[in-house]
Amino acid sequence: MKPTLLDCTLRDGGNQNDWQFTATDVRTIVATLDAARVDVIEVGYRGGSGSKASATAGPSAHCTPEYLAALPDVSHAELAVMVVPTVCPVRAMDDLPDSPVSMVRVAAYPWNIDGVPEYVRAVRALGLKVGVNLMAVSYTTEEQLAEIAGIVAAEAPDVFYIADSFGALTPDDVRGRVELLAERLPTPLGIHAHNNLGLAAANALAGLDAGVTWLDASLCAMARGAGNLATEQAAAFLTAWPKYATHADLPLVCEAAEYVAEQVLPRPMTVRRAEIAAGINDHHFYFQDRIDKISARHGLDPWQVGRRVGAARPRKVLDETVEDVCRELAGATTGRTEETERTDGGDA
Repeated sequence: MKPTLLDCTLRDGGNQNDWQFTATDVRTIVATLDAARVDVIEVGYRGGSGSKASATAGPSAHCTPEYLAALPDVSHAELAVMVVPTVCPVRAMDDLPDSPVSMVRVAAYPWNIDGVPEYVRAVRALGLKVGVNLMAVSYTTEEQLAEIAGIVAAEAPDVFYIADSFGALTPDDVRGRVELLAERLPTPLGIHAHNNLGLAAANALAGLDAGVTWLDASLCAMARGAGNLATEQAAAFLTAWPKYATHADLPLVCEAAEYVAEQVLPRPMTVRRAEIAAGINDHHFYFQDRIDKISARHGLDPWQVGRRVGAARPRKVLDETVEDVCRELAGATTGRTEETERTDGGDA
């Protein structure tokens, strides 16, 4: 089996450097990955990121016509952009057929997946390939995922991805979800794995075994928090493992990764307490700083607060969400203390 390898450094990696890739960075990354015969290179967002608003974001956060026109010519790879329907109107894609882009990926959460078929139809009408990325897949039950598959099947894309947005899934979780979708969707499946629990590669392989044929990755794992499956590692295990096949030129992929490590990354990708806490508690990494600060103010254990935040499956990263959880926990603690004092007093 030869999986399709998609590099999303210029899109997802922008969460690490505010999409401040220089023109040289963009040319070097695209040209080197194309020479390495990586299948698809995602060059950024059209219209902005849905989860990180930034007034200072660089060019790959918006993929203007001027940015796309300046991309180097490619001879092997297809070029893609991602759109988030909540920030990118359908009409904002109309110029893409005149650009080097041949694929649009539509990213949506389980709670706004209903709007995706409109975008799939619009992209198809432009004569472009279309993918759908289901973000926060860890927040779906089997029943919900089956319903989502039904919605997507009505306007089937060229590939449907599950995105482990919070890095919370295990290989067993991935297998179950992929097998469910494979039974219900007449379309290739993909996985976008985050590395909060150190399982990005293991989850990608579990997905491949269960029927996935597309893999997302980024050079040096560059993305928010703990990062993604690293492109160079994906190319390495696809090269080393006889059951898989790849056209990717591993030394050239590593060359691109070295460039990113030395010239682009503002700091090395790490998996430390904050990244692990977000993964084990199943919430967006951008919650973690809020959880740490607000928990300290309330005198509460941030791990306990994080578990409650993840269990609430919040739709947006807001201070109020953490404040509500802290007030609930503080109230419960006060109630238990008062009850203990009454009981102790009655026994005295």
